[in-house]
Amino acid sequence: MKAYLILLYCLLLAGICHAQDMVNKDVDTKANELSKTANAYLQKSDFSNAIMVYQRLVNLEPNNIVHRRNLAYVYMKKGDLLNAESVIMPLLKVETADEETFQIAARILSGMKKNEEAIKAITKGIYKFPNAGILYADKGDLLTDAQKYKEATAVWEKGIEHDARFYLNYYNLAKVYFFTKNYLWVILYGETFVNMESFSPKTMEIKKNIFESYKLLMTNLNSLALDGKPHFENPCSFEESYLSILYRYRQLVNNGINMENLIMLRTRFLLEWNKLYAKQFPFELIDQQQLYAKKGYYTCYNQWLFVSIENTRQYTAWAQNNEEKMNQFDAFFRMNKLVPRNNQYYQHNN
Repeated sequence: MKAYLILLYCLLLAGICHAQDMVNKDVDTKANELSKTANAYLQKSDFSNAIMVYQRLVNLEPNNIVHRRNLAYVYMKKGDLLNAESVIMPLLKVETADEETFQIAARILSGMKKNEEAIKAITKGIYKFPNAGILYADKGDLLTDAQKYKEATAVWEKGIEHDARFYLNYYNLAKVYFFTKNYLWVILYGETFVNMESFSPKTMEIKKNIFESYKLLMTNLNSLALDGKPHFENPCSFEESYLSILYRYRQLVNNGINMENLIMLRTRFLLEWNKLYAKQFPFELIDQQQLYAKKGYYTCYNQWLFVSIENTRQYTAWAQNNEEKMNQFDAFFRMNKLVPRNNQYYQHNN
């Protein structure tokens, strides 16, 4: 009799577990269907319907933080910032809050002109996700809005240090350093950015800054030579080592920079860097340039980088005359994108 009761209990328990599994599967299936519906409404900017569906999702899976986060986002897109704030703020205290939760919270608070609270929210997110480059980018934007430019610059630098693969921090710093006349790092961060985001209005903007920065940097290096003192004799940092080569070959462009002598200067730089500093200061951008040179695409790359923005007619004519080579380069370029490395950050002298 005892054995029979135990068997009956086990059968009942198995039935309950099976039923619960079926319920869970039904909930998951329904949630997936509703998520697709909500996303479809969101893509069409039908925010009212998207809100209704996300509300159903929250009721269906009340412990799923993603549904609540998405609901807050749609409220924000609709312009209903009060409801967006009421939904998102409790989520910042939840252990499972992801980086996007902090990002959305900061944007909602910023939209409500609560800039300091937005900065606190994004800072909390960075503390929890120290390698999330997008959070540094957003915090830098918030600090810029507050006219705290030096702090914003430091935050974007931290973004590159902790998440080298996130592209917008390079863009922000390339713009800042062009304004503050830190031309070497406009070149380095700007060229990194255009290799990562290669076909957008931002790309064209930064290409122009890179070309102008070469002119201004080489002018500054030529001015240094006029005082008759030795410069960059014993470089001990990445920045000094980089500048030492440009300084050594400044005569190549001392009649003014044009496409031909700039490409010559950059080619000579690659050869010297590979011999002198590549092992001491590995840098993925320079390795990428070396790769283009090795594959026979360095001229094509420089044409795309500089001539395409400096002289469109000349670039078009050159590309047409070298159509096969440019097509090969374009295919290689798109398939072999630059991926910066986290262990190659070199803090420069501000």
